[in-house]
Amino acid sequence: MTHHIADSLPLSASQHAMWLLHTISGRGELFNVAECLAFQGKVAASVLQQAFDHVWLASNTLSCYFPHDDAYTPQLQPTDNTPAIEFIQLDCDIDDVAQYAQQFMAPKLGQSFDLSAQPLMQLYLLRGTSQDYLMILAHHLLLDGYGFGLFSQALNRTYNALMKGKPLPNLRFSNQQTLLQAQQETSYLTAQAAAGVTLNRWLDDIDVIHSFSDSKADVSMANTRLTEQFSRTQWHTIQSAAAQVSASSSEVLLAAIAASLVAKTKHYHVTLGLIMMNRQSMAELSTPCVQSNVLPLPLQLCENMTLQDLTVLINQQIRALKNLQSYRVESLKRDRQKQGKSLTVFGPTINLLPFSSNPKYAGVETHSHILSAGTTDDIMLQIHLLGDTPAKIDFDVNQARYLPEQVHTIQSHVFFAATYWADHPLISLNQLIHELEQGAHHVAR
Repeated sequence: MTHHIADSLPLSASQHAMWLLHTISGRGELFNVAECLAFQGKVAASVLQQAFDHVWLASNTLSCYFPHDDAYTPQLQPTDNTPAIEFIQLDCDIDDVAQYAQQFMAPKLGQSFDLSAQPLMQLYLLRGTSQDYLMILAHHLLLDGYGFGLFSQALNRTYNALMKGKPLPNLRFSNQQTLLQAQQETSYLTAQAAAGVTLNRWLDDIDVIHSFSDSKADVSMANTRLTEQFSRTQWHTIQSAAAQVSASSSEVLLAAIAASLVAKTKHYHVTLGLIMMNRQSMAELSTPCVQSNVLPLPLQLCENMTLQDLTVLINQQIRALKNLQSYRVESLKRDRQKQGKSLTVFGPTINLLPFSSNPKYAGVETHSHILSAGTTDDIMLQIHLLGDTPAKIDFDVNQARYLPEQVHTIQSHVFFAATYWADHPLISLNQLIHELEQGAHHVAR
């Protein structure tokens, strides 16, 4: 049991949804997220701590706990308790940063935060001989991907100001009170209710939602990850095809994923789960918090579709979905449950991670590695869009539903579909599926 503290604040719908997942599951570690910031040189550790202190205290959505009362009603409790960065001296620099970071953070990712009495972020600065590495562990209740970006940009800006002897910057973060007020506006609530009606209507038109596995096994351990990157030749082909069919490279990749799912299930209706930023008001855009949502992206495919046909459909559906993103997926599932309908509202989850420049810390270049973006109960494809550098995809899966060889097959099919259709954009979906079934094992690696 936890005690009530004065000046606590209600949670937003997104925060409450994440708090419930943590509390009901009894597996809070499943909602940890982690990132490694690899410095291409040395940083001033004491200045980094000072910069972090400033960022942490700039919004009560960061510097807070989440206690609950005896009725299990959670609150956001602001605090001025700033976590201390733990400094760890290494004997040498790290050769394979991504692999080392995963191994270093694995035991920490496996430990659950105490939401009621513990800051929901831990930082470790690993100090090599000529390079430093900042490991960041947080709970998803604290930050989503966009929120992480706000935090990282503020940390970089503050560190650089301190190193130049300038005053601490005004970070202009919004706070919990401003966020809640924006989400209680009549216009917001009206649009949210209308979005719920539309999303339920979309799902009513779908017979069965399929994924790459028919298993419904719950998550029993941490997700496993397979990461693969397109070659430069493959990526150039995909970019050229995207330009030819007036689409984005990400839309070509979504088309390939949809085609791979049709080849696997033999069903031409595909419903992907698309992670949405879910930030439209200025308060939402300026608050470091969890706000993201994942909603169904229904795609009715047909046999004679070309790559351009499918990318046009994908573009139209994403545009429509953007207007609906404020309606929480948890509310959508409750709607389906009340109607006696399936709680499965989408198949594979897609997370499009846009290209972002690597900031410099007082002239020291950095490179970011996303170690964990949370847990999926099925399969999540995290697509890292890296500009002209070939995209890479993390295939994160629930081990209870997918064997390693099945994940490798999914990966090879998606990559084959993307590169083959990009190289032959005028062939139909059915022709692509035929080639996929005949030659996916020959895909160039």
